[in-house]
Amino acid sequence: MQLKPSERSSLAKVGVLGPFGTYSHEAAHNYFGNNVHYDEMKTIRAVFDSLAAGKLDYGVVPQENSIFGSVVETYDSLRCAAGTFVRGETSLRIDHCLLARKGVALGDVKTVLSHEQVRICPGRSDLSALGQCKEFVECHLPHASTEKTTSTAAAARALLDRPPTCAAISSRLCITLYEGLEVLNEAIQKEKVNYTRFFVLARDRDIEAPPAPPRLTNSRRKALFRILNKALRSTSSPNTGITAVLRGLPDDLEISRIDRRPAIGEVPFRDAYLIEVQSQMSSDAVVGEADWEELIEYFSNRVRGLGLSIDLVGNW
Repeated sequence: MQLKPSERSSLAKVGVLGPFGTYSHEAAHNYFGNNVHYDEMKTIRAVFDSLAAGKLDYGVVPQENSIFGSVVETYDSLRCAAGTFVRGETSLRIDHCLLARKGVALGDVKTVLSHEQVRICPGRSDLSALGQCKEFVECHLPHASTEKTTSTAAAARALLDRPPTCAAISSRLCITLYEGLEVLNEAIQKEKVNYTRFFVLARDRDIEAPPAPPRLTNSRRKALFRILNKALRSTSSPNTGITAVLRGLPDDLEISRIDRRPAIGEVPFRDAYLIEVQSQMSSDAVVGEADWEELIEYFSNRVRGLGLSIDLVGNW
């Protein structure tokens, strides 16, 4: 059912990397469901900027792929984001499907449309949907040509205006968005174990995200810190740099990942670290809110005592 503008205005606004039908949109829908209004953004940075400007309540951005690693554009935004706060996470299995108009058989396909530009790692054509599904196309559609589109969702949408001999490599979600399409084959990518983890963002740290669906919940508490060494990298020492931070982690915390990006500023070759921590796995109950906040405060104060700058940019 289409919502009227007045009805939409009362719903929380969630920004996703568009167009609708992308894996970011699918991940957001898995987390928030139907009771929000989704806005499509052209870039990951645009999600952050719209949150900072108060145009969105939440955003969902890709953080890491299990095969190709960190999403650099997300971490470049986090290294200088003011106010925007990570409030949750969700993971999505990435299965590329071959879509076509209803009634079209695999043998009818002469052109395959999909995404070639890669945001995770520019220049790597094997990371694109067309690249990941190259073997399937060569084996099952040896005489078909391929055509680049701006996204996998745009490829699915294009099928509505193209001859029925065209097919698209896209997500299954697109058959629910664009009437008249169906799945010819699914999971056609070479890598069968392919997951992307997404951050759920809020426009500021005072806004809680809705509870995640039970299938997405994680018993561990997590936090994300941005740490900057104020000194030149060449003058930092094991006692004042990031190594000292890692040595001084409280027993109840463990580091789940570290990402390093160049710091923005007048001092060259400084590093900005994005350090994600989580509560230790144990047989005890989930860490309580008060104990967790105390751990975060203790760790933050210790890092400041080493002469480094630290900001809490996520807590979930």
